[in-house]
Amino acid sequence: MGRLFLHINVSLDGYITDPAGDIDWAFADEEFQRHIDDLLESIDGMVFGRTAFEQLAAYWPTAGDEVSTTQRRRMHELPKYVLSRTLRGTEWHNSHLLGDDPAGALKDLKRRSDRDLALFAGGQAATSAVRLGVLDQLRLVVNPVLLGGGTRLFDGTYPKADLQLTDTRRFASGALLLTYDLKPSGTSAG
Repeated sequence: MGRLFLHINVSLDGYITDPAGDIDWAFADEEFQRHIDDLLESIDGMVFGRTAFEQLAAYWPTAGDEVSTTQRRRMHELPKYVLSRTLRGTEWHNSHLLGDDPAGALKDLKRRSDRDLALFAGGQAATSAVRLGVLDQLRLVVNPVLLGGGTRLFDGTYPKADLQLTDTRRFASGALLLTYDLKPSGTSAG
């Protein structure tokens, strides 16, 4: 059975985009690109919110030499699942809407998956995954920057969740990959 993890760049002050909606502040050196290649090779599928899906669907089908061969291939072939109440269809290769019961659909996907599924983008999607109780792990790439505003990683209401730090990785850029498992409900830190 697979798990659903969130993998996302975040500023030290908790933003995933700057005030203009850009992510050009997030680092992307060769070491990090190798990390992304390895991550894409290790998963059974990707989950996106609607906005992120639309942006990525406009970019990846025509991506060129600015991305690795692994990224170009895996972004094409991996199944892509979309959390959306407004989209009625998708055109990006191997993409699927999760439908009116996203929690049930994601739980079913995790049961059928041999490997993990990655939720890559979208603050609303991340908040929804926590609210729906389907997120198993957070992989936060904390970038050494203070943005002072923008889109928060988690915004809105969701239940309290206890986390356990299970891994850390420091990149040469100074960014940290912090991996947290969400503890099952009813457990306490001890």
